[in-house]
Amino acid sequence: MTPTASDISTNVRAPAKKTIPWKNSPLTVGTISTAPGLAHLTQAPEGIDLVEVRLDLLLSNGVSPDKIQEAMAERSVPALLTLRTREEGGAFNWRSRQRVLFFLKFIPFADAVDLELTNIPRLARVLRTVRQTNRDLIVSSHSLKRKLTPLRLRRLLAQFRKTRASLYKIVGLARRRRDLRVLAEPLIHQSHMRLAIMASGPLATASRLSFPALGSRLLYVHLDEPAAPGQPGHKTAFTFPEMKSSFSPKGV
Repeated sequence: MTPTASDISTNVRAPAKKTIPWKNSPLTVGTISTAPGLAHLTQAPEGIDLVEVRLDLLLSNGVSPDKIQEAMAERSVPALLTLRTREEGGAFNWRSRQRVLFFLKFIPFADAVDLELTNIPRLARVLRTVRQTNRDLIVSSHSLKRKLTPLRLRRLLAQFRKTRASLYKIVGLARRRRDLRVLAEPLIHQSHMRLAIMASGPLATASRLSFPALGSRLLYVHLDEPAAPGQPGHKTAFTFPEMKSSFSPKGV
């Protein structure tokens, strides 16, 4: 059953907004999606710059919205609020109104908000609240089942420019090395934009290892359970043979 904003009963006071050092590139983002993961909001591991609260995954894992809000109120590290639909890789088929009301309840407890580019027209009220409360904004685009061609990427960057944001995030399917090369192009030729780019699919891990060196502004790791395929944990260590297999997966 899809949760609703009426499930929230707590009256916790929202704390002051924390500053996110966007110029310190790359920032390491630690995702949380389970009840034990909430503890990282108050005691984040060393090296974590930003904790992504995957609200949709937390709710789908049975964590009450009250507990999530209470943990965000006690955070010691900046928090990024993300509430995805299934088409964006999330956990629920939210109705627009339900999703908007959830966003509005949690925005005061976050320091940044992630909004999917294609859903911004349906989230106009959320975007206004982000602006009015001076929260930072990440505009993201996920192409999880279809690879991004150079033309689609150029169009995507043009669409990004229509919405002022602290950072723009792209996730694109990469089955072959040439798909990675296409995804890397904006990092090289559009370096004036604040871009975070990573791959999904067989070369997801390869992109997370290599793209920050090319200028991708965010490095995502999980603090409890992977929030996306290929997402490493914050304690993950790679040997050279393991890195080689990540860059040359079977079938590529």
